Amino acid sequence: MVAFLASAGEVSPVFEKKARETFNNYGITDPDESAWYDNQDFTDALFEIVDKAGEKTVQQAGREMTRVNDEILAEDNAEDGLAVLAEQHEAVHKNFTVESAGRVAYEEVEPNAYRVSGTGGYKYPEALLRGSAKETVVQTSDPGQVRIEDTDTRGDEVVAFVLRW
Repeated sequence: MVAFLASAGEVSPVFEKKARETFNNYGITDPDESAWYDNQDFTDALFEIVDKAGEKTVQQAGREMTRVNDEILAEDNAEDGLAVLAEQHEAVHKNFTVESAGRVAYEEVEPNAYRVSGTGGYKYPEALLRGSAKETVVQTSDPGQVRIEDTDTRGDEVVAFVLRW
């Protein structure tokens, strides 16, 4: 939450203000990194933010979140960066289970192409994951331009896409 709001501010001060107002409407006021919050309230607020601000804006916020993520920035290839992204998704959930919070998964489908998905109980807007995953590749592999391609979900996937560069 704190990272999302900081990233929203990097996208636009107006976007940050609207995101904070939306979180406030769900009882999340002045988020603190050391506190725990109800995941359903957070995800409901995020989807409302996507509805109000649009997918591209939320995708940009996901990119901004990655640009300041020291653990991802320390990696020197896309696979290791995506591994950190997946690990961090699990780490930010209290009492994590795949059924309750889902998992971020990735697989190399060909050289310079990774399939990224949210599986199980993944509840977050796809736009946020698209932005974070895309910027992870940008920051860890010097790819030039990264394209996001739609793909069908399979198995227990909730969202899926391919990053290609």
